[in-house]
Amino acid sequence: MIVPSQIKMIEKVIDSSGNVFIDLGYSPDEAAILQMRADLMTNLRKFIKANSLTQAKAAGILGVSQSRVSDLL
Repeated sequence: MIVPSQIKMIEKVIDSSGNVFIDLGYSPDEAAILQMRADLMTNLRKFIKANSLTQAKAAGILGVSQSRVSDLL
């Protein structure tokens, strides 16, 4: 009987292009848009946290509804 500790796993490591969306097969144009959106959402989360904002206060600053901020986060 073979036990899991006896099984040798072979891992294939592929270098990243620097954009995970390209690595996932998106076209360069679509990948650039998706990366930009991901960066914007990261910066939005950091801004809200750094300023200790509630979703409602962030919504007021951004001029959107609280539910939209919730959707984005």
